[in-house]
Amino acid sequence: MHNTNVLLCGGGTGGHYYPLMAIKKDLELKSSHKFCYVGAKKGIENSRIQNEKIDYKLISISGIKRSVFPKAIFSNIKTLIEIFFGFFIVMNFFLKHKPNLVISTGGYSSFLPLQIAKILRIPYVLHEQNSYPGIVTKMFSSNAKVTFLGFENAKNYLQKTKTIFSGNPILLSETEDIELKKNLELATILIFGGSQGSKFLNDKIKILAEDKKLNFANIVWIVGEKNYDSLKHLDGKNITIMDYCNKMSSLYKKVDLVVSRSGAMTIAELIHFKKPSILVPFKFSAENHQYHNAKYLQDKLCSSLIEEDSFDIQKFLEKLENLSSNERIINSMIKNFQKISTPNTLDIISDFIVKEKYVV
Repeated sequence: MHNTNVLLCGGGTGGHYYPLMAIKKDLELKSSHKFCYVGAKKGIENSRIQNEKIDYKLISISGIKRSVFPKAIFSNIKTLIEIFFGFFIVMNFFLKHKPNLVISTGGYSSFLPLQIAKILRIPYVLHEQNSYPGIVTKMFSSNAKVTFLGFENAKNYLQKTKTIFSGNPILLSETEDIELKKNLELATILIFGGSQGSKFLNDKIKILAEDKKLNFANIVWIVGEKNYDSLKHLDGKNITIMDYCNKMSSLYKKVDLVVSRSGAMTIAELIHFKKPSILVPFKFSAENHQYHNAKYLQDKLCSSLIEEDSFDIQKFLEKLENLSSNERIINSMIKNFQKISTPNTLDIISDFIVKEKYVV
């Protein structure tokens, strides 16, 4: 079976989209194929998928709101209507491309492609990035050929599927160096809130920056594209404000400590680059998966976890200053990263697919 058609689905956030593109890139090196993609118009893929130069279909669909408030109920009714009409759009896309395999990295935009793959009996494989599996993974894993796991403990929640611990694929393609303004006598702290920024973190850091309480370190603060205009005035002597960074490999190598949310891909990057961190999970993440991700690194003594509901800005500042200035603790956290199993993720995933002759 040559020139196999592979349909990719997974998006909404960078945590679902970028692992999928990493898998695609690796398969391109190892197999004959023709890729296509299904995602969401509201997702990060809307501004990224054109770069992949493959046929794609973006549909109007949103995630289900886990609330009983009227606004959430109205949103869920709207989502059900989107699913109804989206079904026929995605089905037509399937019939056009006739995929031999579907690869999904989850997220709400994966629901319809996986449902249609199940109806048409097209084999599919899943990749679950989080330590606690998401709804899409739970719904479709029992019929998957295999579910690859970003965290080994996720298998405890998936009893009726074949699982393989692969780790999380990281999309690291850039080689260009990044230049930072910084005082070489001070530690450098990277602060960011995922691919779209974090209002919660931005609001807290803004208070500290305006009060001139971050002078003890070089601060690299990625605020998100939609937040840049309102925060760029804080760029100063020791603070670098960025809307977005496409040179994360270089950036990670230049910082000593990270403050961030705890999406699965952030965790994977912290493990890959062995970067100590303070993690503040997004408390409304699906299945509270960001808390479980952060706790994983805290249990490994590589990170400190602060929950939103118990966030105290003064205690946070004290922790940030103490960590950034204590080389002994930082070095201890770096050594603890070496105890974490880091498999050859992309080889495990693509070799399985090629070996099983889904892509040859």
